Amino acid sequence: MGRDDISSTSRENIRDYFSVGTAWGMQKGGGVFELEGITNRVGGKPVAGAVAVELRRLREAAKLSLRELAERTHYSVGHISNVEHGTKPMTPDFAIACDSALRTHGRLAELLGDGARKPGRRGAMRPAQLPQVRPLVGREGALRLLDEQFAESMEDPSAGVIAIDGPAGVGKTTLAVAWAHLVKDRFPDGVFFVDLHGHAPEAAPLDPGQVLEDFLRAQGVQPADIPADLERRAARWRTTLDGTKTLVVLDNAASDRQVRPLIPAAECCLVLVTSRRRLSGLAIRDGARRVTVEPLPPTEGLALLRAVVGGARVDNELDAAGEITRFCGGLPLAVRIAAEHVSTHPHLSLEALAAELSSADKLSVLSSHGDETVRGVFSWTYQSLNGDEARLFRTLGLHPGPTWTPEAAAALLNAPVSQVRQLIDRLVAIHFAEEIGPNRYRQHDLLKAYAVERAVIEEVDDERAAANRRVVDWYLHTAYRAARPLSPYQRYPALDPPAAGVPDQPAAFTYDEALTWYETELANLVAAGQRAADVGLHAQAWQLPVVMWNFFHLRKRWSARISTHTVGLAAAKASGDRRGTAWVANNLAMAHRELGQFDLARAQVSLALRLRQEDSDEWGQAWSNLNLGFLEVDLGHADRAAELHSTAVRLFQLAADDYGTACGLAALGDAHRMLGDSAHALTHLDQALELMRRGGDRYGEGYCLAKMGATYQAMGLHDDALRQFDQALEARAEIGDRWGQAEVLVAAGHSHLAVGDTGAASAAWQQALAIFDELDDPRAATVRSQLEALSVPSPRQEVQRSGPSSVHL
Repeated sequence: MGRDDISSTSRENIRDYFSVGTAWGMQKGGGVFELEGITNRVGGKPVAGAVAVELRRLREAAKLSLRELAERTHYSVGHISNVEHGTKPMTPDFAIACDSALRTHGRLAELLGDGARKPGRRGAMRPAQLPQVRPLVGREGALRLLDEQFAESMEDPSAGVIAIDGPAGVGKTTLAVAWAHLVKDRFPDGVFFVDLHGHAPEAAPLDPGQVLEDFLRAQGVQPADIPADLERRAARWRTTLDGTKTLVVLDNAASDRQVRPLIPAAECCLVLVTSRRRLSGLAIRDGARRVTVEPLPPTEGLALLRAVVGGARVDNELDAAGEITRFCGGLPLAVRIAAEHVSTHPHLSLEALAAELSSADKLSVLSSHGDETVRGVFSWTYQSLNGDEARLFRTLGLHPGPTWTPEAAAALLNAPVSQVRQLIDRLVAIHFAEEIGPNRYRQHDLLKAYAVERAVIEEVDDERAAANRRVVDWYLHTAYRAARPLSPYQRYPALDPPAAGVPDQPAAFTYDEALTWYETELANLVAAGQRAADVGLHAQAWQLPVVMWNFFHLRKRWSARISTHTVGLAAAKASGDRRGTAWVANNLAMAHRELGQFDLARAQVSLALRLRQEDSDEWGQAWSNLNLGFLEVDLGHADRAAELHSTAVRLFQLAADDYGTACGLAALGDAHRMLGDSAHALTHLDQALELMRRGGDRYGEGYCLAKMGATYQAMGLHDDALRQFDQALEARAEIGDRWGQAEVLVAAGHSHLAVGDTGAASAAWQQALAIFDELDDPRAATVRSQLEALSVPSPRQEVQRSGPSSVHL
């Protein structure tokens, strides 16, 4: 049965029915009635039955069970069941509760007629101040959370305050007003609404005394009866609302202090507050329940774009639409402005708008001809900051990467970390920064763009340059500290002292802490290298990738590895730094070689070797000869590789570099293996292994063991080979060398296959393939081919498969 299925005559009879009930209840001294057994009929059917059928239809349409509706309305399952079966009449309070829970916009109350709206306090006016509701797209999770908080406040009436907070432009007011409209019928004594102007361009925050005067006058209190001072006005407000069911919506609050006098003491009243600040004081002192409104998730951002632009345009350019919502940071205000821009320019494609938003001046793109722009709503919050808070905010715009820590922020601000932590807490409280993990924060793109804009306007060039130097130095020197435990005996470039104002770096990292720090900060390190190059800090730009070498070598972060070294190489060349150019070119050659880009590798390592020979840098020549030898090994030129590695060993020994000597001996041993000289191969590898173990270098130890296994494999001694591979795997797993593990697994698979254990070979190669795929390594294609070949066995392999097999890893 729909709303239009009951005739006007039926409605009149329903109203008469409840009018009689109301009169009876009032005679008994009660304002709420519940009459059982009255079945006044309309057209031969009970009125209660008509309303009951509609209730059941609405409940089933909402896909709620009786128990779920009971939880939302705080009526018992039995009571709801009786109403649905027509054995108990629907009371006005119950109709209002069900309308709110089912979000039916007062349908049940309308069926009951005027009886569903109780008159409230005799002689008092009934304010209805809610503004018109704007269309709300998505936000089901937030609405559900508000419902839950409301239900909890009904169970504990002494805590009838819900505080909604969130960043500027996230849609707090729209959400609050929409939800208030859904529940307003639960408050028959009235709904108050006021914009407190906590963050407004045209006026200062409203004085709570003035707000109380307006509220009291709306309640019918004569101006002469309104007290003059704030404390007495607040007391009169509490007295006026005592015993009522009233909703008070306080929008755009500036602080706890502004809100607190406006909170009534009545147990059945509810106060709904919105603010850009986290009103923690209300939660602590007044028992407020907090709801934080987050930016829209991608799906809801697209839904909002569809609602304004139209589904067809969005679906035709879905990728561009997704980019637009991403650039808008999930802020409904920004999405709406972007959508309106497209709607008013029908020939503008979503792709073209996305391209505009990808520009540096995205805030200007998201301007509108109305009162609100993204820049404008940010500025209202910015103007409320004190001097230190504002300076930290705009200085954070200079941070090169996507996330930051208090230490990095302190480097930018040139302030003690303890002070900066307090300032960050204040920015988080007003949603000018977001805490995303322990000691880690970020700002979304639009807020970051606004911070950059303020920094350019308000910070002089010298101050911006100094901040850039400090934050780059912070990342460079911390990366240097973290590099030491990854390879304690490797030599690194000597760094200039950090700029004044850079916080102290951690005293020491453990191996695991160093890897975790690099993984967490990788995007920031890449950005710091680019920033260093952009602002002319050429030495830092090339030193940073060199310091990161061991991390890159272990974790094979190819894109970051190539990009940081490419930027560093250009910076070293631009400053005429021959030593830096040679060092970065040598490392870059290694990366290209591991990716199979042999021509690029040869060009870079040849450049490095030439510069080092011209500068008589014997230690540097040793590394370049070593790397050039590795390249010859990959190309199958073992004799040439042996010559280069012999030269490298000699030069390392001249430089008294035991670590380099061990690397050279290991490489020389592998070249002899390729030449078929197993005896010399094992001799050199044994010498290298001893040096690696003496220095405690587990990476080098794993390398030597893997090459010894390969030598035994070449000799046909596969059991010996597998024992070496097992030890190599253990060493490489211990230090988190995933790429090294895959390399050993591939080699071990060949020995398993050679002794007839195809199951173990397949298992080893499958593990290697998973790692290479994870690292986006080109070797994955080779391993995949080997596995495919293994799945088409020769007759001999088929016989071998029928026997027992085990994975010898």
